Amino acid sequence: MKNALLSLVSSHAESPQAAVLASACFGGVAVVCASLAGAAQDGVSADLQSELDALRRDVAVLRANGIGGGNWLTEARTEEVRAIVTDVLADAATRTSLQESVATSGWKDGFFLNSADGAYSMRFNGYIQTRYTFDSRESVAGLTGTQDLEAHGFETRRIKMVLEGNVVDSSWTYKVETALSSGTTSLDDTWVEKRLAEGLTMKIGQFKAPFMREFLLSDPVAMMVDRSSVEGFFTPGRAQGVQLNWREGDVQLTGAYLNGFAVKSNYFTSGDMRNLSWGSTAIADYAVVARAEWKLAGEWAQFKDPAGWASDGFGVLLGVAGEAERKDNNQGVPAAYGAIEPSVIGGTVDLSVEFSGASILTYGVWRQVDPNDAALATSDQFGFMIQGGLFVTDTVELVARYEYGDADTSPNGDPLVLNTINNNGYSTLNTVGVGVNWFIQKQRIKLTTDLCYAMDGIGAFTNSGNGFLSDGTGAGGAFDQDGQIIARMQFQMMW
Repeated sequence: MKNALLSLVSSHAESPQAAVLASACFGGVAVVCASLAGAAQDGVSADLQSELDALRRDVAVLRANGIGGGNWLTEARTEEVRAIVTDVLADAATRTSLQESVATSGWKDGFFLNSADGAYSMRFNGYIQTRYTFDSRESVAGLTGTQDLEAHGFETRRIKMVLEGNVVDSSWTYKVETALSSGTTSLDDTWVEKRLAEGLTMKIGQFKAPFMREFLLSDPVAMMVDRSSVEGFFTPGRAQGVQLNWREGDVQLTGAYLNGFAVKSNYFTSGDMRNLSWGSTAIADYAVVARAEWKLAGEWAQFKDPAGWASDGFGVLLGVAGEAERKDNNQGVPAAYGAIEPSVIGGTVDLSVEFSGASILTYGVWRQVDPNDAALATSDQFGFMIQGGLFVTDTVELVARYEYGDADTSPNGDPLVLNTINNNGYSTLNTVGVGVNWFIQKQRIKLTTDLCYAMDGIGAFTNSGNGFLSDGTGAGGAFDQDGQIIARMQFQMMW
């Protein structure tokens, strides 16, 4: 029987169609033969032999006529099979291309396009923050213009669009970030970076000055609705220049030479240093900043976000930074001070501690503005901030913040003129706030609400971006009325 079956298959080997049919029959006959062998022992071999004869007759009919009485594998049916196979292969290729490791396009922390060899890439991402703010003050007496004790409303605090990726190879990277912030459009980050060696990079363009940690953290990961008023006053902001960064193990060093810093003082206020032309009078004689970080515990990646996610584990990061700047003209200086060329030096120390479910970020910052004039005293400014968060569920975090600042707006007693920080000369900040974050989809979709109270008047630290407005005069006639309250709620979405 075995030989008969082999003869049946081999006799149709020259025809693919027949080979398929014969193979199928061979499988069926093999089953029957196995049954026959067992059945022989039971005395029923005659019946099985009859079934085998019937199968042989069926094979003979199929050999002569094909399935259905004709040629099954027609040209039309061949094309149908080919189309099905093509569709299956195309679907498999699409699913594979959406995996970033071999990707040409897809989504992972933003939509991306990659060349097949990875030499060129572009990633598109961004975010939107829509906010409602209510502010209540005890006094607006003495302030310029018509102002109400209470103010409220919605605003689109930030919309940012970001393009980033690499060119030529992975060692050449770039970033272009445009922003709409409280109705003002600007070009924020725009730089090219080259990896010179393992752990060493050089960046040129416009970027954040590497000074204050709270500012270096991106907007969407702020623990409360917005950054602190201390940060808004002391940050050097963004500027154009060149930067070197080196990281090895648990240590990171960064240094930059820039067009200048955003400085607020009674002697001069530099204003925004972004997007300056090379001949601008706002450019300083020199402006340098350096920062060092020591990772005492944890992983570098977890410190991109100040929240103490349960998945991150314990981490400690210590940072120290310094800045120095010299103005080479009288830009931003009130005429009553004469032709002075102020210089600025500053320093900050910060500490970040993250637990599984909690976190703390704190820092102190100091800045000295020297008019370089024997008749005028230096202005010594100081600020301090501490904030913390505690997860009460996997998606809900309670947060709190305290901040204090002294802008030293009157180092010579009564200012010679209305100083350039604010219109009332009041220099102290003293506020506390509490809030809650609801991480609907981590930082990608988040709802934040907070309530902040000013225990002193808001003067030099006025910052409409984070909500606090200038206070009016108190009972003594000074611009020191306390008791301002702000309540904020913000919805955030990142893509």
